[in-house]
Amino acid sequence: MFTLYKKYLVRNGAAVVFLLVFALIYEHFSHGVVSGYMLGAWLIPLTGSIPYLYIERLYRQHSAECDEQRCAAASGLWQLGIFTLSQGFVMKGIIEIYGTTNRWTAVYVPAAALLLITAAGVAVVKRKGPRGSRRVPSEDHSGSFKERAPGKQSGALHPPRREG
Repeated sequence: MFTLYKKYLVRNGAAVVFLLVFALIYEHFSHGVVSGYMLGAWLIPLTGSIPYLYIERLYRQHSAECDEQRCAAASGLWQLGIFTLSQGFVMKGIIEIYGTTNRWTAVYVPAAALLLITAAGVAVVKRKGPRGSRRVPSEDHSGSFKERAPGKQSGALHPPRREG
């Protein structure tokens, strides 16, 4: 559990440092032109970690079992949303410094919002049951249905053995 948090914070910390250094160097060579989007891009990974870690902590407190794959998927989606929003701010800042406009920079915010909402949903929503416990009906050759475990082959590809 602690390893997942540590990896998450290290990745976001590296993104904060990279974006801050990138913004300072880019604006240094932009001949005095400043963009608020470029300067604010590094704040997104810094502040974006707080809601995810809070949601994750709440989930772990109220859940008897923690599905590590689901936690990793939620973490990955949340980071993808944060980095998408940061990338959108960097692109908007570059275009602003260049002195032009582009309508495609508006795509980053809804895409990031969708990723963040999906990540929060994955982190909070509980599964109905363990995956291996559900039963799938299969047809035997007598016309009736019987239950089989997931992953078992149906009789159509492998006919039943005849005892004799």
